[in-house]
Amino acid sequence: MIEYVGKCLLVREKRERVLVVGDLHFGYEDRMNRKGEFVQRKVYDLIIEELERVFIKVGMVDEVVLLGDVKHGFGRGNNQEWREIIEIFKYLKEKCKKVVVLKGNHDNYLENIATKEEILVLEYYIWKDYCFLHGDIKIKEMEGKGIRYWIMGHVHPAVTLRKGAKSERYKCFLKGKYKKKVVVILPSFFPLVEGSDVLDKELNVPWKFDVETFEVAVVGENLEVLNFGKLSKLRKAH
Repeated sequence: MIEYVGKCLLVREKRERVLVVGDLHFGYEDRMNRKGEFVQRKVYDLIIEELERVFIKVGMVDEVVLLGDVKHGFGRGNNQEWREIIEIFKYLKEKCKKVVVLKGNHDNYLENIATKEEILVLEYYIWKDYCFLHGDIKIKEMEGKGIRYWIMGHVHPAVTLRKGAKSERYKCFLKGKYKKKVVVILPSFFPLVEGSDVLDKELNVPWKFDVETFEVAVVGENLEVLNFGKLSKLRKAH
């Protein structure tokens, strides 16, 4: 079973439960400040605040899977990145039995940080008939016959909803099928930017998904997620 919980995905198989979290992008504020764009340092606090609400709802889980781009910068990392990533790893280890971190395209040198908390950084992770991955590269193991689900991030999907002259962008999940696999793309967990509007831009992935047939589930307030139907239907409404 798959359940949307705010920006997270909860996967249930019998008595086991895995909480999946999309792109976090720690260190964003410091990178922007170095470019001369002042951004208040509040991402870590906002992420912890929302994760607390998620865990209050779902309780302890067996595993937490981070889908990559834990870091924002491509380099070795700055003090802010190191400190906040170590703290988030410690926090998550208190909420589950196992933390799995997948390597995103921003996650150069992430292993240097993760090893301090005895956490492995993997290219992909197979759990039962699920394959978890970042989503920027193809991995042959995900094509296996025993794999039914692809769970990924990377895209930062969002959708702009319009009513009259007003419009507002929301993070969203995308769920569809590709070569007999069920594909679920998570929104980023990063709190400052909603993401890329899937009505305007093609998905930046190496597979030719028929995204018009994918279901769109919009993240609302208080961990609520609303199903808006297929992307093609939503496009016609706009």
